[in-house]
Parts: sequence; structure tokens; C-alpha cells
Amino acid sequence: MSEILIAEAKKLESMGDIANAIKLLENALKHEPNNLIMLLELANFCVENKQFEDAVKYFRRGYAFLKDDQDIKDALCFSLSQLGNEYQQKSQFLLSEACFEEIIQYEKNQWIYYYNLANAQTKLQKKTEAYQNYQKALSLNDQDADLWNNIGNIERELGYLDKAIASYSKAIHFNPDLFHAYLHLTHQKQHMCDWNDVDDLFKKIRSIVYENPDALISPFAFISNPLSSSEDQLQCATRWTQNHFMDQAFKKIKRVRKNKIRIGYLSSDFKLHPLYFLIRDIIKYHDRDLFDIYAYDATPSENTIERKTLIDLFDFHRNIFSIDDENAAAIIDKDDIDILIDLTGYTNNSRAFIAPQLPHTITMNWLGYPGTMGFTQEKSLYDYILADDFIIPKEDEKYYAESVLKLPFAYQPNIENRSHISQKTRKDYGIPDDAFVYCAFNQSFKITEFIFNVWLILLKRHPKSILWLTYSNRWATENLKKYAETHGIDSQRILFAMREPNKDHIARHALADIYLDTLPYNAHTSASDALSMHLPIVTLKGKTFPSRVAGSLLHSLGLDELITEDAESYINCVTHLTEDSEYRATIIEKLKKAKEKSPIFQPKLFTKALEAIYLRII
Repeated sequence: MSEILIAEAKKLESMGDIANAIKLLENALKHEPNNLIMLLELANFCVENKQFEDAVKYFRRGYAFLKDDQDIKDALCFSLSQLGNEYQQKSQFLLSEACFEEIIQYEKNQWIYYYNLANAQTKLQKKTEAYQNYQKALSLNDQDADLWNNIGNIERELGYLDKAIASYSKAIHFNPDLFHAYLHLTHQKQHMCDWNDVDDLFKKIRSIVYENPDALISPFAFISNPLSSSEDQLQCATRWTQNHFMDQAFKKIKRVRKNKIRIGYLSSDFKLHPLYFLIRDIIKYHDRDLFDIYAYDATPSENTIERKTLIDLFDFHRNIFSIDDENAAAIIDKDDIDILIDLTGYTNNSRAFIAPQLPHTITMNWLGYPGTMGFTQEKSLYDYILADDFIIPKEDEKYYAESVLKLPFAYQPNIENRSHISQKTRKDYGIPDDAFVYCAFNQSFKITEFIFNVWLILLKRHPKSILWLTYSNRWATENLKKYAETHGIDSQRILFAMREPNKDHIARHALADIYLDTLPYNAHTSASDALSMHLPIVTLKGKTFPSRVAGSLLHSLGLDELITEDAESYINCVTHLTEDSEYRATIIEKLKKAKEKSPIFQPKLFTKALEAIYLRII
């Protein structure tokens, strides 16, 4: 009887009706659950129909009958592998991890299984476990470029920065066309302030963006490339978008305005993160008579006071971390969201490809990613980008795929009561009382050779000055000190501020005299930190979004005299503030008065202006 049923099922399969072939054998198996031949035929049909979850179920049963059968074991491993990959594509990383862990119970000598297990664990923030499994994969295959690249990524996350450099170099050695490895290598060297050969890498990456349409060059890493223009950044974002999201139809359906407008904020950074110190009070002060405020939370697990505080401010909270983009879009669509604001963009744990799957929702890029999200085909990935006239001058709007919305002041808000009284003195940080303190509490990757040379000129010009930087990693510290020594500056004049609780970090700005901004990637939240403590910032205005943020804040506060156009004017501005204490005191007083009235430090006022934009685009 079973032979007849199997033959009938195969006939259906040959006619292209595999779904009914599967149904036929499933029904038959209910009556003969121990029929191994029928079970395996059914499992194979499920594989053919890409029903890998069912295939796994049936092959498991088959393996329980014949544990010594290599073919059954191989089929089970194949089905588990396909299912695990499906789960990864759907952002169901726990299920993917379970699949590959099960495979390794059966097969311990295939590097690809350890590799895929590690990929899932990386997404789950299980960095140590991921690294161990990448190493196991490496012990079985040490010549795969993608493996070396991913090892470099996890080494970077674990703080093994020198090892990461070596791993990225290995990836390029085994595949010179693995273009994103060049980007990772370059960005890592930037974090370490290792400027050897970095200009050549900058040039190569820029050429890749134009010459290799299929190359995966992260827009977030690319915007810190000193050689990239706004036009280049649009090109990079568009390439990235087209390589990741090509098939979606972008048909927008006009909304019927409701009594209350539903605003959704999407982020992977609803936690103790710079975003918290920008957005918290915006969520707090939204007018609940006009708006319902939703959180679409793609944040990896974190248990902090800041996260709880922020989440509690939303009217509705949706955790989408483990939900794939398609299903996350379905949740947002079901919530009937009028405007979705993406606060992450192309930064870490991006969920940018939710936006184009929302035909009923207006989408906007704001705060998280300082640049355009690019085009896919001929349509902008997002409807709008929120900025201001200083960040995006009228003549530069052509370099943005989105329609540009502009606030009447700086685009970056701040929470209330940001300043703190310092409980520490200069002595506590090893700073001489009579020193003139230049500080730059930016991440190390923002310190370019160009701007560091400018800072060294200032140290030479003012012998009693010191440079106070954020400690990022030991390699950056060593490289910066060594560079200073080779250029005639005592490395003891460069000090590094270790990580502290946020309130202590903010407070120590009061012990500095001038904040020195970076280029081409300005201080963003770090600039707000300094201004909140009435510390003057000198910035060099660039030609791209990330190079104009500090200038935007200063311009909004009426402090255009601190915005410079080139290295010479930057040095002269800092020198004037250094040598003329009365002038510096005047600037500080002007900053204090401006802050009292400016919407960028008065979140109630900022929120009103933001809501006016929301109402206008609805």
C-alpha cells in the first residue's frame, strides 16, 4: 500500500503539484507512523518545497530509526542549516542559534556550521561564544575571506583591535574583492589613530563606491572618510540601499487624518546611549491631546535606568528586536502609524528597510544617522530627512534623496538640566592648576591626522596648554602620544579622560577652557555636552552633514564667531580665546544667555516646533 501511495505522490510531484504530494504522504503517515520509507520520501518532498521546518521534523524521526545512516544524518544537517539561515533572514536569531547548535551535535567537522552559529550569536550579542565558534570554524578552514572578516568584526567588538586589523588584512589577502573588508580595516585604523597608509585606503574606498556597484560599503563608516563629499555619500547610500532592498514597490497611499495623529519612533538605541540625552524630553513633552506616541524598539537587551525611563515615557511600546523587517512593518501598519521617525538610520543594528514596506506611513530620518538614506531605483528610501539651514544649505539639498524638512533652529535637541556641578578638581584628573586646558571628548575615530596637527600647532603656540582627550583604547593613546613626540610636543601634555558615569563626565567639562572640535566628523552629542556646561567650542565648518553639526548648534546660539572656515582661522580663533581671558568670558556669558532662550536647550519649545512640522506634512 505504501508503495502505491509513494508512487502517487511522485506522480503529483512530477506534475508540479508538490503541495498535494506532501498532503497525501502526511495523511498516510498518520496511519503508518513507523513507515521509514514513506517518512523519508515526505521529508525529501518538504526539502524540495522549501518547507525546511517540516523537513527537519521528519528527518529527525528518520534519524531516530537509523542513527548510523550517514545519508539521513546529512539530510537532517542540510535541512537544519537551511532552516537556520531562514531564521537569520527573519531576525529570529535564537531559533537560528538552536538549529546550528543541533547540527554540531551530529557533525563537528564542517566549518560552515560553526561559522553560521557564530553569526547568529553575534546578532544575539553573545560575543564571547561567537568568537569561540569563529575560532572553531577557523581551525577547520583558515582560507575563507568572509570568515576572517567576521572574526575581525567580533574582535573589534571585544576590544582586540590589533587582532581585528590582522583579521581584516587576512580577509583582503584571501579575497582582494571583499570590498567591505577594506572599509572595516580603514575604520579600525581610524579608531586606533593609526594613520599609516590610511589616505590610500580612503582613496580606494571612494573609488569602490563609484566603480563597483555590488560592493557593500557601509554608509555609516563612509561618512567619516575625509575624502567623501555630500555627493559621494549619496552615491554610497544609494549603492547600499540598492544592494539590500531592490524589489519593493513604493506606492504611497494618502492618509485620512485622524483626531489624534500617531507618531512612531524607531530605534535600536533606546538605552544608555547618546540618543537618550537628545530625545528623552521630546517624548516627554509631546502634546497628548494631538498625538499618540509609539516606540518601535529594536534595542538589544539592556537593563539600565535610562532605558526604563525612556520606554516608560511612550504611550505604546512595541519590542521588535527579534522580529524581521517584514513582520515589524506589519505591526507598524496595524498600529496605523501616521509618521515613523527612524532615530538609528544606517548606524549599528539598523532597521532601515522597514520604512519602504509602509505604504500608509510617512517616513523620516532624524538624529541617529547624519546623512541621506539614499535611493532605491528612482525612489527615495525615506520620504523626509529632518535638518536645518546650516546643516543642509539650499544648494546642497540635491545631494539628499529625501525631501528636506528644516527646523528654524539647530536640528539637535537636548534634555533639560543637562549640566552638573563637578565634585572633582583638576588635581583629581592629574591636570596642573595653572594649565590652559583644551579638551576634545570625541571618539578616537573622529581624530584625523589633519586636525591633530592643528591641535599640535596650538600646543606649540601656548606652552602652558594641555590637550585632554577621551580614552578610547590603548592603541589610540600610544599612537597619539608617539605622534606628538615625533612632532616636538611632550606627550605628557596629552592626557586621557577615562570613562565615568555620565553626570561626572558632563561635570568635568567645567575644568576645561576650550572644546576643540573634530573634522570631518564633528562632535554631535559631545558638542551638546560641552555647551551644556558653558564650554566654548571652536569648530571648522565642513561641506557635509556630519561636518556641520557643531556649527549648526553654535549658529543657532548666535555664536558664529566660533565657526571657522579653514585651519588658519581655526587656530586664530582658538588663540584669541586662549590669550584674551576677557573675550573668552564674554563668549561664555553670551552662551549662557543664549541657552536660556534657545529651543535647542528648551525641549518644550523644541517639541512645539517639531510638532508643527509633523502637522504640516500630515
